[in-house]
Amino acid sequence: MGFWPAAMQTIKNADIIIFVLDARMPDMSRNKDLEKKLKTSKKEVLIVFNKIDLIPQYKLKKLKEENPGHFFVSSINKKSVSMLRLKLQMLAKSLKVEKVEVGIIGYPNVGKSALANILTRAAKAKVSSMAGTTKGLQWISGTKIKILDSPGVIPFEDDEVKLGILGAKNPEKLKNAELVALKIIDLFLENTAKNLEKIYKIKIENENDSYEIFTKIGEIRKLLKKGGLIDEQRTSKLIIKDWQTGKLLLE
Repeated sequence: MGFWPAAMQTIKNADIIIFVLDARMPDMSRNKDLEKKLKTSKKEVLIVFNKIDLIPQYKLKKLKEENPGHFFVSSINKKSVSMLRLKLQMLAKSLKVEKVEVGIIGYPNVGKSALANILTRAAKAKVSSMAGTTKGLQWISGTKIKILDSPGVIPFEDDEVKLGILGAKNPEKLKNAELVALKIIDLFLENTAKNLEKIYKIKIENENDSYEIFTKIGEIRKLLKKGGLIDEQRTSKLIIKDWQTGKLLLE
């Protein structure tokens, strides 16, 4: 079953839908096509911003102010997941069902399977930092909650840079990994570059552009080709992987 049919089946078969977004990239991870489908489904939809452990407190505060009534969790340290579980139990009572059936949808690698495991207090869904780990629909059953975990849905028009930044596409499968890596560096230059300096043990000058920083990272990690030239492919994969796995944090 493809991504879209799986998502449609999830929406159809569940009592409640959890739409998972990446707290680091809230707007970018809002799958507009899925939102349209959810509006027409007339199902109860809970918006959940996951990975709040990967953003600083001031960004989390702003995110909460801009999105009142939604949920903000970390499936890594289980922060605030109990509030989401309580909401599901309350909705189950209003629906008059003994075990509420919940569908989880969103982009690949936003933490859907990890969240499903925590909510059901089970460890049945396979979890990985690699995009596309969930291959098909899978039911995960807890005492009072039954969750239908679905593969991540990627809109047809999404470009590779966006998918790489969201972690919806693995570094090895990117056709232009260097462009994605440079965009990730740009994100730090737009905020603060201190974590790039800390992780890669480099010194960033004010006049350095993203490619100069990219080159410094390759040099310091000795990711070189014969002749001392930077191995751009290996350097790109390093930066993208560090970003996708949460080693590189925006502050």
